Amino acid sequence: MNRTKSHQLDHFLNNKTLGSSELIRQLNDYLISILNIKAEIIKTIRLAKIKLGHFESINSYLNKINIIIRKKNESELRDFLVNFPSNDNKKLEAIFDKLHPNLKKVKTVITLSRSGTVSAILKSLHQKNKKIKVVVCESRPKFEGRLMAQALAKAGIKTELITDAMMSIYISKVDAAIIGADVILKKGNVVNKVGSKSLALLCKEHRKPFFVVATKSKLSSSNIFKPSRENPKEVFNKRMKNLSVSNIYFEEVEKKLISKIFTN
Repeated sequence: MNRTKSHQLDHFLNNKTLGSSELIRQLNDYLISILNIKAEIIKTIRLAKIKLGHFESINSYLNKINIIIRKKNESELRDFLVNFPSNDNKKLEAIFDKLHPNLKKVKTVITLSRSGTVSAILKSLHQKNKKIKVVVCESRPKFEGRLMAQALAKAGIKTELITDAMMSIYISKVDAAIIGADVILKKGNVVNKVGSKSLALLCKEHRKPFFVVATKSKLSSSNIFKPSRENPKEVFNKRMKNLSVSNIYFEEVEKKLISKIFTN
């Protein structure tokens, strides 16, 4: 593998700001670029399993490719990879078609973090309603929300970026919340970026709908979620006596706090 390819692979395998759907898109593009090098495909799948296998949708995607590889059917693998973007777009369209009737009177939406699915849904909503406004929480400590806000604004959507702590101020100004999901547990609870539960609780208190959008690849057969601790230096890069720092990326949102989950 040449240095440029190796750098490209490392970049998205170690990216902590992209949503799982965006990571899959980049991974799929990369696999297409090495389609004729079977050894590199197998190596890439193995590395992706290690680095990104904790994402339910990415794990499902990788498992499908592994099944095709075991069949030794090169044409099927090519068709799967080449057609993946258009098939993925059809899934997003199906989600939007189900969600849209619930948004016809919505003028302002609030969201957080960075989700390719949410981004696509909001862009489709903007095509139907050019006056729609989106409030985006910046999503500390990796600030994925900043990237989300920039992408929406670039698409022509009126966007306002706020800190996560400002949710309670803005909840009265919005009509609905829309978030993505990293995992949808078997019992109906959703795992998503920290801050999602706070937003759900605020929506419950203020009687605002709290919607979740995700493809079926996010569905899990498990009911168990164990949050993991990340590098504390991302939160506060200083060591002091009597001071401990916590950094957790994902949390569980109970089904009772969710108005509805929309999938393809």
